[in-house]
Amino acid sequence: MSGCLRLTRGGSETTSAGGTATATESQPTETSTEDPDSGAASSVTLTENWVGDPGVDFVWTEGGSIYFNGNNRAGRASHGSGVKWERDATYEGFESNFGADAFAGDEQYVTFGYRPDPEDDDMLGSHFHTFDEATGEKVWDFGTPADGKHNTAAGATTVDGTVVVAASSYGARRDQEPLVVGLDAGSGEEQWRTETPTLPAGFVTHVGEYGGEVYVGMGYQGVRVLDPETGSLTNVEESWPVSRSFAASRGRIHGDTLFGVERRGSEDGSSLNAYPLGTNGREWSKAFDGTATAGPVVDNSLVTVGTEAGTVFAFDRSTGELVWDIRIDGSVGAIDMSALRVWVADEETGLTAYDRTDGTRLHRSTKPINGSDIAVSDDVVILGKQDIRGYYIEEA
Repeated sequence: MSGCLRLTRGGSETTSAGGTATATESQPTETSTEDPDSGAASSVTLTENWVGDPGVDFVWTEGGSIYFNGNNRAGRASHGSGVKWERDATYEGFESNFGADAFAGDEQYVTFGYRPDPEDDDMLGSHFHTFDEATGEKVWDFGTPADGKHNTAAGATTVDGTVVVAASSYGARRDQEPLVVGLDAGSGEEQWRTETPTLPAGFVTHVGEYGGEVYVGMGYQGVRVLDPETGSLTNVEESWPVSRSFAASRGRIHGDTLFGVERRGSEDGSSLNAYPLGTNGREWSKAFDGTATAGPVVDNSLVTVGTEAGTVFAFDRSTGELVWDIRIDGSVGAIDMSALRVWVADEETGLTAYDRTDGTRLHRSTKPINGSDIAVSDDVVILGKQDIRGYYIEEA
């Protein structure tokens, strides 16, 4: 999120409604313009364009830039020219810190969240680091209490000069002491903090911004809406559950809508729900089988999620109707979408691209993704775990 990468055929992959990659040395690879299982489809090749030293746990694209965090590191890259800066993100001597699904940015500052390795010390608190967006200069950092209750960085967002960060922990829901803190974006000075009883005892599952307010997902207990200037509670949506996997939120705000996955139980599967935030917000709910391990990833026409069992579902953003679904080998580890394709990484090794209109497979290659995130920016796919690499997407 390297070496000679080659096209492989997914043995048990199926689709209802349906390549190659080259390393820097430009090794020849196998290419196919037709898949007998999914019908004719133009092939796609990936050509490695750049590589950087820092690895990737999570990656985000915003405003034409690529931002990523990993073990003790943070960075910014350009899709065409590679890593612009990468910086240390250790905190007060913490030796091992994993990147968390927590990122906030504006035109001046970017903030990344981290969780300490619990094998080192499960009492350490999560922490957040803010950098100058253009230069990478460290501006400030913030650590949550080292009390064993706040060791997961659960999310971050920026609203009108305030960086809002959230933390919770592992274990039972009733033992949680959720914490949301508002920090001055330029100085890191604490402006306010909101915790129980304003927030219910439970996991923080999502943090986002809409209309100048902060939306905090609390799992099955719905969503709390906070004033970004004071942290006070302005609204409660108890019927808007948003789940979270161990490392990542299963909620995303896109346009006037909050899209959230609800886990209904081992026998009942899950649902993808659209909650209206504004007058043009969508409202629908669609059930699907399995536990979500990737997504929701949202753009103007599709919402995609992937499951532990290896199924990728593509839903119509406006109506929630199922557009297509496919099955891969292994669990779905990450998803991203471009104008023409849906890109899917499995939990271990493998990247597949599908035609976003009907799920036809357009590319398959093996590469060491190892459970890390992926992203697509313009005509480049970004991958990495031990390092970060950008691959040009090219029509064969």
